[in-house]
Amino acid sequence: MGDPPGSGEPGFVRPATAADASAIATMQETCWRHDYSWPESIFDAVTASDAELAWARAVIAPPGPAHRLVVATRGGELVGFAGIAPCLDTDTDADPDTVEIVAWEVLPAQRGAGHGSRLLAALADSATSVGARALSVWIAAADDHRLHILRSAGFDSDGAHREIAYDDTDSDDPAGASPVTLRQIRLRAYL
Repeated sequence: MGDPPGSGEPGFVRPATAADASAIATMQETCWRHDYSWPESIFDAVTASDAELAWARAVIAPPGPAHRLVVATRGGELVGFAGIAPCLDTDTDADPDTVEIVAWEVLPAQRGAGHGSRLLAALADSATSVGARALSVWIAAADDHRLHILRSAGFDSDGAHREIAYDDTDSDDPAGASPVTLRQIRLRAYL
């Protein structure tokens, strides 16, 4: 999808539209399958139509002004997307003027072409426009590529971490369950 990195084709970021929902859902699944070695049943738990509907709703009727979704394009093709929402972290370190990056994906074949950085810049602009003073993001602790981009953009770990458990329990075969745990760390950048 799109031109390979280094082809000279410029990349752009724009607000997402409802027409982008299907491509966003497909990109999300493609990126997650590439980045995480989760059991197939975890991916099967969310249908493409459910994901598409959720992304369409996020664009058509966002819950509030601090909910924003943008897409990265190259040669007219969508190659990435990212979104922000009010930060819901309740720990004592959470700043009420913080907006959280809730989605940030670039197709594997398009990584290294600056799309991730452009998406981050667009999210920072969106956060500033709604009065946020900081951006936070939860990221897989082992995701060196994203951690490098985030740190290059001024994000630093604030010491918070969490583990998210995904249950791969098949209701027909509970003995076949394969719990999956994703360890994440939180990074923050002040705007």
